[in-house]
Amino acid sequence: MDPSPKPAVSGSKHVEPVIHEWTIIDRHYEVRASTFTKRQLRPHETTLNRFGQVSEYAFNRERLENERDALILISQTTTIPVPRYLGWSVDDDGVASLVMEKLEGRMLDWLLDDGMDDVKLTDEEKLILRRNVDAFIQNTVLPQLGNLRSKTMGQLGGVLFAPPGISQAPARFTKAPPAPHPATTERYVYCHNDLAQHNIVIKPDSLEVLCLIDWEFSGFFPPGFEVPFWRCQRVEGEWTHENGGLVDFESRRAMLKEPGNIPLCLVCL
Repeated sequence: MDPSPKPAVSGSKHVEPVIHEWTIIDRHYEVRASTFTKRQLRPHETTLNRFGQVSEYAFNRERLENERDALILISQTTTIPVPRYLGWSVDDDGVASLVMEKLEGRMLDWLLDDGMDDVKLTDEEKLILRRNVDAFIQNTVLPQLGNLRSKTMGQLGGVLFAPPGISQAPARFTKAPPAPHPATTERYVYCHNDLAQHNIVIKPDSLEVLCLIDWEFSGFFPPGFEVPFWRCQRVEGEWTHENGGLVDFESRRAMLKEPGNIPLCLVCL
């Protein structure tokens, strides 16, 4: 089965005032009372790199479209909690916006690093939290994602781009997605591809997982491709395990070069 959802288009307009908003290199975020919106930057919000080009990570629109499709797919085919998809729009400037429900929780990394003023966990509570997250991902997330299979490696929209950490290539501004490569069997399983602590939202009162966010890099990849980012932290640009060892990205790169998979010129995002 190739589970490729057909996204709905919402014509509803949200009139709630913006509570908080911020911008990063190629995304703008808006928080309202009941919604969370992430969108591409408008022309006046972009910055230029040293080559005079607009600064943005590769596959800007494709990543946002992929998250839209992933939220629909995961909500319809699994019990994995994700924000509810509310709408998609493209304005006159060609700027795409993805609207989802706002969920009340705390990021896992904030709780573990004491980044919240209103919630401070003891060392024992942090240990319980780590165990809860690990059990949830191992027993719920990975098995259910593994049940979603495809003959084609790549994202839901028919493109193929590398998840974080898989490439060290400097092609940050590449625009041409490689063509997906079909297999004869449904050998590829669905992966989130960025299960880092900042993408895991926690219920602080119960220390249980509320939802998983940021599905921009998700797609069908070889079994075992998912990097255990939830057990890792990034120190001076390097992903390290809790025991201090570096995350093994090389084995994931090797998976993509195995017979039957397409050799990729992967993009570093």
